[in-house]
Amino acid sequence: MTENFLNLKKIKIYNLFWLVASIILLIGLIQDHTEDNTFDINVHDTYFVIGHFYVALFLSLGYYLTGLGYWIVQKAMKKKLIIGLTLIHSVILNGSFLVYWLVIAYSKAFLESPFPLFDNYQLINRTLIVLSILILFIGQPIYIINLTIGVFKKRKHIS
Repeated sequence: MTENFLNLKKIKIYNLFWLVASIILLIGLIQDHTEDNTFDINVHDTYFVIGHFYVALFLSLGYYLTGLGYWIVQKAMKKKLIIGLTLIHSVILNGSFLVYWLVIAYSKAFLESPFPLFDNYQLINRTLIVLSILILFIGQPIYIINLTIGVFKKRKHIS
């Protein structure tokens, strides 16, 4: 059991974000060929219709750049980050990705719409809003603070 735990410690955080970015891009490519492959946003009298692939490409780019930020600080600059902040940020972002897809799977498996032509996306929309607020107001500030502290923190010199 301790061997498995030690192997988990070898996983670098930037590799985890790059893996999630690849998974998001793969999901976008798969969903691009489905019947319902658009994301509709209704703002008053205007509808914005965006293809799932473009949403996936944008999210994938965000996860990739997050991993790149961690890689630059840890590998290129050889700086240490605060483990607690890194853990909180990665749990919020990667956990949000997992929770969102679990809610979609639950909605498709168990929720029925009362009217056949009415798609009931209320649970998915609420989940998306809550996760977006969590990421924007807690996750991303933690990421920025962690990278800023990591870049400007001085190494302790042992004499």
